[in-house]
Amino acid sequence: MKKTLCIASLCSTLFCQVSYTNQIQPIFNANCTSCHVGGGAATLDLTSYNGVMSGGVSGLSIISGDNENSLLYIRIILPEGEAGSMPPNDPLSQEEINLIGDWINEGANNLAIKDSFLPQSFTLEQNYPNPFNPSTTILYNLSSDELISFEIFNLNGKKVRTLVNEYQNTGPKKVIWNADDNHGRQVPAGVYLYSLIAGNVKQSKKMLLVK
Repeated sequence: MKKTLCIASLCSTLFCQVSYTNQIQPIFNANCTSCHVGGGAATLDLTSYNGVMSGGVSGLSIISGDNENSLLYIRIILPEGEAGSMPPNDPLSQEEINLIGDWINEGANNLAIKDSFLPQSFTLEQNYPNPFNPSTTILYNLSSDELISFEIFNLNGKKVRTLVNEYQNTGPKKVIWNADDNHGRQVPAGVYLYSLIAGNVKQSKKMLLVK
């Protein structure tokens, strides 16, 4: 009986994975891209996955795996007419909101339905130690050769440090962050996000710097 339940749970998880290409982008196209387009009045470009994940002047719009702290999700659940609500005059349906929330919590990946059953191109581990001071180690493993971007952000979405920006081969990798920014200055204590992009897949996790 337990084996049957486990199999059913696994199948449900696989087949319920939200597709950005087939389910999320059409919502943006129908409701948001008249304003949220590259070079438009709104700085957040919702016409493509890269635009969504790049964020706008307010910082990152998406925190992978955490819809409650993702600026885009926070704004689409605001009541109609409230300052900052998206879209401002014609709110999304609850079904559309739930779909976007689920997509973010599943990792905010750029997958079509046909791709959602393929293995992810990398695994990203939790940093250790955590909390940390003055340095922490982060492990990740690539299942294919990929162009890698590994960056640190504060909770306002401002990029603090770029640790990796290069093409890397398959296999286990390790980065160490010494709590410094791109200018070599020590950053203040607080919660930070580390984000790994490999190809079209992105994952982010939180870590706590204490002093």
